[in-house]
Amino acid sequence: MVNCGSCGQEARDCVQCSSCSRHFDYQCSGITEAGYRKLGIERQAAWRCPSCKSGGSAVSPRIISGESGLLPKPVTLDQVMQELRNIKRTVDSVSNIVAGIESIKSDVSELKTSMGQFTLKFQGLEERIHVIEQAQAEVLKLSDRILTMESDLNDKNQWMRLNNVEIKGVPMKDRENLFEIINKIGNKIQYPITKQNINFLARVPSRDGLADRAKPIIVSFLSRYVKDDFVASARSFKKLIAADIDLPGTSPIFINDHLTVENKILLKKTKKLKEEKNFDFVWVKNCKIFARKNPGSKIITIKSEKDLLKMQSEKGWRCGYSSSPSIYIFV
Repeated sequence: MVNCGSCGQEARDCVQCSSCSRHFDYQCSGITEAGYRKLGIERQAAWRCPSCKSGGSAVSPRIISGESGLLPKPVTLDQVMQELRNIKRTVDSVSNIVAGIESIKSDVSELKTSMGQFTLKFQGLEERIHVIEQAQAEVLKLSDRILTMESDLNDKNQWMRLNNVEIKGVPMKDRENLFEIINKIGNKIQYPITKQNINFLARVPSRDGLADRAKPIIVSFLSRYVKDDFVASARSFKKLIAADIDLPGTSPIFINDHLTVENKILLKKTKKLKEEKNFDFVWVKNCKIFARKNPGSKIITIKSEKDLLKMQSEKGWRCGYSSSPSIYIFV
C-alpha cells in the first residue's frame, strides 16, 4: 500500500506518474480504473498526473470523475459492428470465417469482463454472430448446389454433342470443300461417309485462339452409331496425316469425340495424372473419360475432379497380358 500524492490517503490500487513518480488513487488521478486499463502498457508507462500535465509543482485538486473530460468515450454497438464488417471483408475462405468468429467470441468475452455495463449490447452482438454462423452453413449448401447445377449443365451440353466428331490438324485453304475433306478422310480410314450421314459440318475457332493454327472441323452425324464407327475406324488407322487426304504437309490429323470445354480441361488433367501415377490407359468413349492403372485393375470413370482422387489412390494389379486386347493374363 502507498499514500496518495494528492489526498494522502492509503491506496491499494493506484497509478504512478511517469514525471513526478508519485502515486495517486483513481479518484485523485482524474482517470477511471477502466479507462486506465484500456490505455495499454506503453501508454500506462507514460501516464502523467494532472499537475505535471499543467506544468505546476503543487498537487492539483481532486478531479471529480466525469467532470474533467478525461474519461474515454464509450464504445458504441455501431462501432463494434463496423469492426465486425471490416473483419468479414478480409476473410477469403469459410475456414477463415470460422476462425474470425471464434476470435470475435473471445474478444466479446473479454469485453464483457471489463465492461459490465455493455453486457446487453454484447448479447445482441452474439446473436448476430449466430446469424452469421447459420448463414455460413447456407453458403456451403448454396455452393454445393451451384456445383451440382454446373455439373448438370455440362452433362447436358455434352449430351448435345454425342453425335459430333472433332477433327484437328487439317490444313486450311481458300474455298475449301469440307464435305470433300470428310469424304477423303472416310475413304482413307475405310469408312466412307455420304452427305446423308451428316447433319452439319463447319470449322470452329479453337479454345486457345491461335491465329496460325488450323481451326478444328466439327462434324455432326445424324446417327450416333455412324459417329462411333467413324471414330473407331479412325483410331484403327493409327496415324493419319495431311498428305493422306491430298493436302500439303505431314502434320498429324486427330479424330476424337467432341468434348465440352470443361471436359477437355478434365481430360488434360487426367492425362497429366496418368503420367504422374504411371497409368497404362486413359481414353474417351461416348464422350466419357475413363482411366485404368493396368489391364488387371478396375476401370475408373472420370466425371469431375473429385474422381481424380480415385486415380491417386489406385494401386492396381501386377499383370501381364497377351497381344489380344480382350484377354488379360494375371501373374
